[in-house]
Amino acid sequence: PGRFVAYLGYEWTTQNRFGGHHNVLFRNPENNFRIPNQFYPTLSSLYQGLRENFSLKDVLVIPHAHQAGDYRQSDPELQTLVEIMSKHGTFEWFGRMYLNHGHEVGFIAASDDHLSQPGYTAPSGNYHSQRGGLAAVLTNDQSRDGIFDAMKSIQAYATSGDKIILDVSINEQGMGQRIPFAKKRNVSGTVIGTAPISSVTVIKNDEEIWQKDYMTVESGNFSDEEDFYITFSSESFPMHPQDNPRGTRGWGGRLEMVGADILSFEGTDFLHPEVSNLARDPKNKNALLFATGTRGDTSSIKLKLANIQSGAEVKLNFNPTREQGSPTRFRPAARIGKGSVTLSFDDLQKGQTVKAIPLDVYRDRVTLRRVINEGQKVVEFKLKDESQLQGDYYYARVVQANDAMAWSSPIWVGGVATR
Repeated sequence: PGRFVAYLGYEWTTQNRFGGHHNVLFRNPENNFRIPNQFYPTLSSLYQGLRENFSLKDVLVIPHAHQAGDYRQSDPELQTLVEIMSKHGTFEWFGRMYLNHGHEVGFIAASDDHLSQPGYTAPSGNYHSQRGGLAAVLTNDQSRDGIFDAMKSIQAYATSGDKIILDVSINEQGMGQRIPFAKKRNVSGTVIGTAPISSVTVIKNDEEIWQKDYMTVESGNFSDEEDFYITFSSESFPMHPQDNPRGTRGWGGRLEMVGADILSFEGTDFLHPEVSNLARDPKNKNALLFATGTRGDTSSIKLKLANIQSGAEVKLNFNPTREQGSPTRFRPAARIGKGSVTLSFDDLQKGQTVKAIPLDVYRDRVTLRRVINEGQKVVEFKLKDESQLQGDYYYARVVQANDAMAWSSPIWVGGVATR
């Protein structure tokens, strides 16, 4: 009591075109039963079955993203939270699509590893390149009712696995709320990280309106030793609303530093020995052999360099790979051939340079960034915004130096509540 609470639940699973995968949780274990897809084969019929058999305040429905729920429909009294990250990938696009369709939902993350390790998960299998996430719940009552009520009222947020503390408010009212209309909006927040905070971004109505970078060194001469990040990222959204998102992209090959010496190196997200590797090339002390993967998230190599010369470059040669992940109906998993990217220190603009790697409709990226050696683990941010519109929504995204992330649930300003 007061430390661990279990909820009775099950996963309702069907193809995307019929609604996708959804977790169904009950407030209490007594007198509850499944509404099975054998008899309720569409998402709308699942909602109907739950409404007919249970009290709305005692049931919670949470859609998955990797076997994507249908973001075009949502029951506002049953489905108040959306999973945007799990060990299957990072899917912020999924939560954004719910918000774009006018649904009043908050964000959580989860493991979805089926291994019965509450609060912890490790990558497994040949394509899971990241740990599972965590759902943070804001409540003063750490009981079954207290936690369930908080989830139903969107007093929750998502992290990618690190226990990041995140508090966001507008006009002193917290996340998950629809606050009275005000033309002037004072957005503020506090982040307590498990690693130095890299950036905080505020999103309004699906557009990034503010960002603070806490780690990039934007200018100045190089000192005797400098820290840099090589960051890999890939987009993950589906090409069709009735399909699963794009799978994990593998990044593997050889990194060679030309015009500087690699003193040390470490990977931020190289967690799984089956798909991750980072080692110095035995034939060249200024080269590394690496393998990692991304699916909507980022994975970085941190380099400590010395003797940086004019015209220094990072040369990356990539091995061929194939996307891995949830099966897709409309776009086969892509086979990606050999490739190469050169990142020049002469191209650094405000401390970084980015090379885009297009593939179909996706834009994957490799970034070279100059960073401070250590950073702040606790940051506070404030901004002012004005709007005449009813129903604007805001949320914050946090990225740490170790590539861990957190997302606040939205706050809506004015408009009409849907729940």
